Amino acid sequence: MGYNEQMKRCEEYIAAHLSEQITALQLADMAGYSLYHFCRVFKAFYGVSTGEYIRRLKLRCAAADLAQGAPVLDTALKYGYDTHAGFTKAFQKEFGVVPKVYRKFKGECIMNYQIVKEDAFKVFGYVIETDDETEGGYWGKVDFSKYPQYPAGCNDQGEVAMWIHPAEVSGELKYFFGYKTSDAAPAEGFEAITIPAVQYAVFEVETADSAAALAKKVAAAWKEIFSTWFDTVYYKYDESKLCFEFYKDDKSYIYVPVKQ
Repeated sequence: MGYNEQMKRCEEYIAAHLSEQITALQLADMAGYSLYHFCRVFKAFYGVSTGEYIRRLKLRCAAADLAQGAPVLDTALKYGYDTHAGFTKAFQKEFGVVPKVYRKFKGECIMNYQIVKEDAFKVFGYVIETDDETEGGYWGKVDFSKYPQYPAGCNDQGEVAMWIHPAEVSGELKYFFGYKTSDAAPAEGFEAITIPAVQYAVFEVETADSAAALAKKVAAAWKEIFSTWFDTVYYKYDESKLCFEFYKDDKSYIYVPVKQ
């Protein structure tokens, strides 16, 4: 029997015995290979070790069961997790939400996001006078004709909007809007802010027909991030770093610094 047939046989065996303890040695014996040779062949086929393949498959099957309404504890025990807490931690790390939330929403994604590590970068812009602290999309209320015009072609790398520097007494924030740049120094009338290298949860905001509609969607996304998303994921907000909105071409994103 060739390698393709043996690996297919292993796939079928694993799928049929997911509720049992399956070892790499057991599968190697079944295939008639040494443990070393089997592990090399398996990883060449699937890109991961036998243990990682089984772990991921168990969690995917557990997710399918939860989406059909299976109880969380029963699902945990079915796929070899001894405790509710251990299953919850593994599930949340894999799918970004805790099992009970995944079950509640029948597997539908609550918010689409990616975890990315960004290098430090500079933003040249200006602090804008504000009359309120709208959570997101405040740029929609700004009369930019009152502020210096961008140098020609300067915003090709995208634009950044964020609240910064709260006052110690009132807690009022300042609003900063500008463009990402590689230039050494800002033009007259602009200030420079460096966004440090950090890990972010990045949320793409749906496009809208108008700037006003987009501003509302950005504000709604910010609200959902802090009112819902953080209660369902493995990550915590990194309070020592800056969060911001990022706009490039027709795409809009929210960057939230996170840590585990």
